[in-house]
Amino acid sequence: MNIQNPYGIPIFIAFLLMFPVCLHADGYVIGTYGIGGKISEPSYGMEIGGVFLSDLHPTGGALSLGLGVSVGDTDENPPDATIPPSGLTPSYVLEYNDGNEQDIYMSLGAELVPALFMVAGVGYATQDVITLGRYTDTLYRIDSETQNNVTFLFGLRYLIEGLNAGLGFDSRRGVLVNIGIAF
Repeated sequence: MNIQNPYGIPIFIAFLLMFPVCLHADGYVIGTYGIGGKISEPSYGMEIGGVFLSDLHPTGGALSLGLGVSVGDTDENPPDATIPPSGLTPSYVLEYNDGNEQDIYMSLGAELVPALFMVAGVGYATQDVITLGRYTDTLYRIDSETQNNVTFLFGLRYLIEGLNAGLGFDSRRGVLVNIGIAF
């Protein structure tokens, strides 16, 4: 998504709101907060999805399908540095997270008992990383890359009309708490 495009964000939000309609389902929107995990910093996100009765459910209950995004507050504000002259060997190397870590994921839930869902999901997270080397008293930029990670999540959600609340764990975000509305 191009943030500089003024129409990109409204189109993305419109797509998310149409997601449950495309599934012919009741919908939900939740906000997520995560702490701990591999990034060990807070993260904030949003998930939208649908809940529908399905013959695929082992006991004929409901399934949920969601699409979410989250941002981990991992920016370390790396100092400005230039490219080193060739042939220099750094006395030590530093790695900095440059910007926040972004994650997009898909979740699938199955109703265990009425209104209580077991949820599992898989996602994809990216983080820009800058490697700096110290040569005497000067920092030089050695490398810049984007780290890519597969994420996994699982948890429980209580879902009734008007309320969606849950607790879970994400491999990158740590403990996840979510609350929102179901419609």
